[in-house]
Amino acid sequence: MFGHGLTYTSHPVGCAVALKNLDLLEESVLAHTQAVAPYFQAQLKTLEELPLVGEVRGLGLMGCVECVADRESKDPLQLDKDVGKRIDAHCYELGLLVRPLINMCVMSPPLIISREQIDDTVAILREGISRTMDDLRKEGAWQG
Repeated sequence: MFGHGLTYTSHPVGCAVALKNLDLLEESVLAHTQAVAPYFQAQLKTLEELPLVGEVRGLGLMGCVECVADRESKDPLQLDKDVGKRIDAHCYELGLLVRPLINMCVMSPPLIISREQIDDTVAILREGISRTMDDLRKEGAWQG
């Protein structure tokens, strides 16, 4: 029986798992993360080509794509405040989960993500944003 979930159940097991997790982080995962993080940031930055994207920012394997109605004013309030949810819905249909926050999509992929998976992530996010732009144009909510 593998008992877990209670305050005083299986502490040795939980501790052993935590120690092994720390070993993995220190031995290989951190080095891998440091190697792929610049690539992740560079690939996300390519999304700034899209007219709906005002800014892409992040650090390491954390990224944020902020959408704006107008790049000059960077005013997100003229745009549907749920644009992040719209992008997330399209991405979900395509197999990617993003965290929508008002007019932003926030991501923090697994530390073991590969370059190929980064490429897939950015391609799906690009398509999700493109589909959202099409939706907003059709609704007359954004001219882009």
